[in-house]
Amino acid sequence: MPLIIKLLIAAFLVVWTVLGGYLVVKYGALFGPNSDHRAETPGARSFGIAHIAAVWIGAFALAVYFLLL
Repeated sequence: MPLIIKLLIAAFLVVWTVLGGYLVVKYGALFGPNSDHRAETPGARSFGIAHIAAVWIGAFALAVYFLLL
């Protein structure tokens, strides 16, 4: 059973890394200025990006922790 859990965590890490790479490649389209929301400030976009990065890094760190546990 522990081996299955570790394999699932490893698979999650691979998928999570691919998702992170996708976000980096599509950065401009996903996080760039939006013509529909002209009032959106660069600070608001920066906060959103920081939140996404914090969640991504936190989930990755937890997965690595439980993988090595």
